[in-house]
Amino acid sequence: MPQAWSIEVELGVSDVSDDTVEELHEHLADCSPAVGTAPSGNLSVRIFIEAGTARQAVDAALKEVTAAAKQTGINYTVVGIEMVTEEELDRRLEEPSVPELVGVSEIAAMFGVGRQRAAQVVQREDFPPAVAQLKAGPVFLKWQVEAFEKRWDRRGGRPPKPIDLTELDREVLTALNATHREIEDSGPVTGKVTPEGEAQEIASTGEVLAGWAFAALRPGRLCAAFPASDRSARAAITRLAKARLVSVETESTRDDEVVLELELTTKGERVAATQ
Repeated sequence: MPQAWSIEVELGVSDVSDDTVEELHEHLADCSPAVGTAPSGNLSVRIFIEAGTARQAVDAALKEVTAAAKQTGINYTVVGIEMVTEEELDRRLEEPSVPELVGVSEIAAMFGVGRQRAAQVVQREDFPPAVAQLKAGPVFLKWQVEAFEKRWDRRGGRPPKPIDLTELDREVLTALNATHREIEDSGPVTGKVTPEGEAQEIASTGEVLAGWAFAALRPGRLCAAFPASDRSARAAITRLAKARLVSVETESTRDDEVVLELELTTKGERVAATQ
């Protein structure tokens, strides 16, 4: 069954005039073209092709782009090509353009250790390299730090500081972790906030969590909802956030219900696993 493919063709030519780019656009008008400059400085042409297979899409794209280049009078050489489905392109465009960064203080919170201990850990030879050195200290890519933590042998250092949690805190943390794990393991989203703003309940069993609802919006982003009149629920979220087990991103109140979009931190996942 045919599907839409986004194909970027890089031509080994630079310093192309605006008139040439406009003419290239006209020749490729039926393919929704986007003409620009690649990071290398070469001319980049992205078009959309309907095809049943990846090979068919590449062949069709090369035929369209090279024919348009000849008609425009561009002396070209194809030096690169990248192809993704239209769905994958949309997913990539939704991702933040700047990766999430962390410093020593954030790493200390992630690992559940003091700042001094974190400063020692980042000096290890097997620790990911810093991407920049600021006056406040080095900064690292968060995903690389998370990968390091999974393989880090803590036995040589002090154990993480214990965290005092109430029964409600533990139940909420466990439910969030279960929701987080469910979407990571299965892939598809298991819950979401509907257009009307109501959380689709997927986990609220037990008396302790009566009135609560949990959902996964997408990998890494969760939703929790509870009655606006429930002060103990508010206090539990506040304690979890203060302990850096969760990070609350947005909050809204709809129909006497508080709806939170939040993330379970690496520290939160680790603590939840011990409950």
